[in-house]
Amino acid sequence: MRDYVLLRAAGKCELCDQPAPFHRSGGAPYLEPHHTTRVSDGGPDHPRFVAALCPACHREVHYGEHARVKNLTLTEKLRAIESAGPE
Repeated sequence: MRDYVLLRAAGKCELCDQPAPFHRSGGAPYLEPHHTTRVSDGGPDHPRFVAALCPACHREVHYGEHARVKNLTLTEKLRAIESAGPE
């Protein structure tokens, strides 16, 4: 799942659309997988519910003042991306 989501994102945060803030030592863009509904809460481990986020957006959807709204926005964005299929 992680690999698919990171490839789909193509080096850009799927919430803010900005490039990854840095690259890993191997050269890959650094983004963090995020489940819009935690697996421990019954969320599916499926691309429609997992995004690749920059560290700032990842923290915001967990701890930010508008975390719930941001997560809902992300859920809708993922639905559209996965419904469109591969480019």
